Amino acid sequence: MTPAASEPSSPRPNLFHVALVLPWIALVVNAFATINDNSYLWHIRAGELQMNSADVMTSDVFSFTVTGEPWRTQSWLVELGYAWLEGVTGLAFTAPMVLVFSLLAFASIGAIAYRHSGGTVGAAIVLLLSAVILPRFIVPRPVLFSYFLFPLVILAWERAGTRWATPFLFWIWASVHGGFVIGLLYIGLRVLQQRDWSGLRVAVVSGAACLTTAHGLGVVEMLVEFAQAREYLAFIMEWQTPNLLEPTLLPMVLVALLAVYGASRGHIRTRDLWLLGPFLILALSSQRSVGMAWVGLIPITSRALGPIRLRWVRGMSRPVVVAFIVVVLVLPLAFTEPAVIDDEVFPVEAADDLADVNTFHDDGTGGYLIWAMGPEFPVYIDDRVELYDERIEEFFNVRTRQEDWREVFARDGIEQALLSVEEPLVDELAEEGWVVRHQDEYFTVLMTP
Repeated sequence: MTPAASEPSSPRPNLFHVALVLPWIALVVNAFATINDNSYLWHIRAGELQMNSADVMTSDVFSFTVTGEPWRTQSWLVELGYAWLEGVTGLAFTAPMVLVFSLLAFASIGAIAYRHSGGTVGAAIVLLLSAVILPRFIVPRPVLFSYFLFPLVILAWERAGTRWATPFLFWIWASVHGGFVIGLLYIGLRVLQQRDWSGLRVAVVSGAACLTTAHGLGVVEMLVEFAQAREYLAFIMEWQTPNLLEPTLLPMVLVALLAVYGASRGHIRTRDLWLLGPFLILALSSQRSVGMAWVGLIPITSRALGPIRLRWVRGMSRPVVVAFIVVVLVLPLAFTEPAVIDDEVFPVEAADDLADVNTFHDDGTGGYLIWAMGPEFPVYIDDRVELYDERIEEFFNVRTRQEDWREVFARDGIEQALLSVEEPLVDELAEEGWVVRHQDEYFTVLMTP
């Protein structure tokens, strides 16, 4: 892509220069939110086991339902980091980690937007939109690093002098999160879009680099297993296909409108459909894909905006701008507290009263129990859909009373249930004589009579 022409530089900073730092507020608020990501928690414990064994995981050790089944953890490299940091700081590292990597991601996004829009106005608009769209996707789990690495791949690819770094970035990416596939899709589409056959060699080497991680060709096996579990992903909210009228897809509607606007100004060309079409389709595939699709479309979105000249925007006093920026950077941090486990989402109190028997619980609780109690307390289920397959569907059918829990409990030897107090199954178990072992504001533990 040819960068858009630069807008005239202003001798004094203006409103849009100030706007460049406003996303910091959203990043701080997001980073210091309570910890409610169950996937993040089990990744920590997986890292500890791999650190102790000096080997990557190749089978399940966390459940009593599918224990010993072949399973690989894609995110082995970052899991080692999680485990080491937890050993040093407990969970106190969580918020700083999220803040640092989301800040680096936004810095890269700003660089992409500035290059393709040709000025500060376009970069500020893209960053502000990203601050609205991305924080809900930037969580402590390994996907955090996809939002850091994807913009870096885009930047590295755009200059011949930095393309040599692309295979190295993909090796890291394939070792921390499965989102690397989207990155490979991006550079493959860029090769087709630009007819850049010299870049094809770099794309092939980048793909090959993904096969040289600790799992080797097992990376492909993981991708195949995940693809085969697609029908079961529909039971997980974040993997459900978004409704066309849902607010989730508003960013993609905006991208489409900006593309039309950019085409009318000559900034978007027919060949840009190579990127625009597939990434819009990606956004429609699942709610979780919207964030990555947005990142992949930032170059086109920025070029669609183009160099914007706003005559009414006047320069501002430099001391005023500096003071404002300092306030924006410092004030949000003054109101932060160390991130803590969300006891509305996880059974912090109830876990202390669990008996050491097979326990029925939901997928989110499973991730917490793996972290809090380790493999010594095997779980019924968690969010590793590619591992549990049809058990995911069975689990949801039991919860929604479409399947008789008695048969499932008998088969799996379940003697205890850890449930949200609002679960309909609580009343059914009580009617069958199950005894309440623990009760708090959010969770209850029942045992067989």
